[in-house]
Amino acid sequence: MPLSDAQTLLMMNDTVGIIEIKTNNADRVGQILDPLKDRVANVGVLQDWRTMNASLFQALSVERVVMFWILALIILVAAFNILSSLIMLVRAKNRDIAILRTMGASRIAMLKIFMAVGLAIGSLGTLAGVILAFVILYFRQPLVNAIQYFSGQNLWDPSIRIITELPARVDPIEVIGIIALSIGSSFLFTLYPAWKAASTDPVEVLRYE
Repeated sequence: MPLSDAQTLLMMNDTVGIIEIKTNNADRVGQILDPLKDRVANVGVLQDWRTMNASLFQALSVERVVMFWILALIILVAAFNILSSLIMLVRAKNRDIAILRTMGASRIAMLKIFMAVGLAIGSLGTLAGVILAFVILYFRQPLVNAIQYFSGQNLWDPSIRIITELPARVDPIEVIGIIALSIGSSFLFTLYPAWKAASTDPVEVLRYE
C-alpha cells in the first residue's frame, strides 16, 4: 500500500520504522552502509545480512578452521604413506643401490634419485587431488541431488539452511596453502629414506653376493 496509508493505518504519523536497502553486490555491503552510519546514528540502527546472521557465520568460520586442520592431518597421513613406501623401496632396492655405488654413483646422486621419486609421487598426488576437487566443486549440486536420491534423505533443506543450493567459493590463498603444505610435506618426508639410500655401504651389502 502507499506509504502514507500505511502510516495512517499503523498510527505512525510521519515516521518510518524500517527502511530496507537491496544491493546486487552483497560483499560490498560494508562500503555501501558506511556513508549512512553518521546520518542514522541518533535515530536508528544499521543492520546488514552479516550482523543479522552473525551466529551462523561464526559457526561457519569455526568449521572452516576445523576442516583446514582435518585436511592437514589427511595430508600428513598421505606423507607418512610416502615415507613408508620409500623406506620399503630402499630396502627392496638395497642390492641395486650398492651396485650403482660400486659403478661410481655418488651419495648425492642417490640422494637426488630418491628425493625426485618422493617429490614426483607427492606432486602427482597433489595435482590429481586438485583436479578431482575442482571437478567435485563444479558438480557439487548434482552430487548432492544424487546422494539425496539414492539415500532418500534431504541433505540440504532450504527451510533450515535458508539458501536453496549448496554454495561454494574458491579461495586462491587457501588452495595455494594446501598445495604448498602437500608438496612441502612430501619433500620433508623423502629426506630420511633418501638419506638412508645415500648412506648405503656397498661393501656390506655385496659382501655375501
